[in-house]
Amino acid sequence: MFYPRWFLAMAMLVVISTTFAAPPSSAQGVDLLKQALETEKAGNKTAALGLYTSAIQAGDLTRAQLALAYYRKGGIRGALGDNSLGIEDFSRSIEHNPAYGEALSLRGYLRGVIGQYDLAERDHHAAIKLADQAKWPNYLPWTLQHMADVLRRRGDFGKALEYCDRALQNSSYAPVLLRRAWINMDKGDTARAKIDFAAFQRAAEEQKIPFDIFWPDEREAFNRLSRL
Repeated sequence: MFYPRWFLAMAMLVVISTTFAAPPSSAQGVDLLKQALETEKAGNKTAALGLYTSAIQAGDLTRAQLALAYYRKGGIRGALGDNSLGIEDFSRSIEHNPAYGEALSLRGYLRGVIGQYDLAERDHHAAIKLADQAKWPNYLPWTLQHMADVLRRRGDFGKALEYCDRALQNSSYAPVLLRRAWINMDKGDTARAKIDFAAFQRAAEEQKIPFDIFWPDEREAFNRLSRL
């Protein structure tokens, strides 16, 4: 699922450089982690993946830094469609930081993609409960529409739409409109899906949300909605 890439990544880069900065004698992992974040921002996922792995293997990262490195690895895996490996990385992230709501939400998303619905819902509930600790303004609607997605996969369209409505009551975060359009499309309500998709396109343009933040299943849904 699209994840809060550069709002969080660059914020984390500041955190790494200050609160969690390693001492000069053992800064190799920290430097590699910084390079990985910058490389991922530049769009080179494969190179970033290798740098995150090297940063982890350096052996000098704090638990918070390790949680971030595994989280970013998981995000790249998800973007590349490597769902099982993404779940593994998010799980390692959560091992180092059990209150890492973003990692919980994205692990839940990928668990939903591969059909592990009960585990997915458990992750989403845990992530939603951490909303009060989140620093990203759209964290709550982001996690709520992830829960809506697994409910869509279960065929519980009514409850899925309720989660989208709850998300939109919190903010006008554009991807929630895409999620709602997708739910309505799968529900068979083509007219409503078209309306939601058009609203998403307008909101995405206003909020400057790029297409490349979407993961493979979302891009497929986007293309399906475009043909309605």
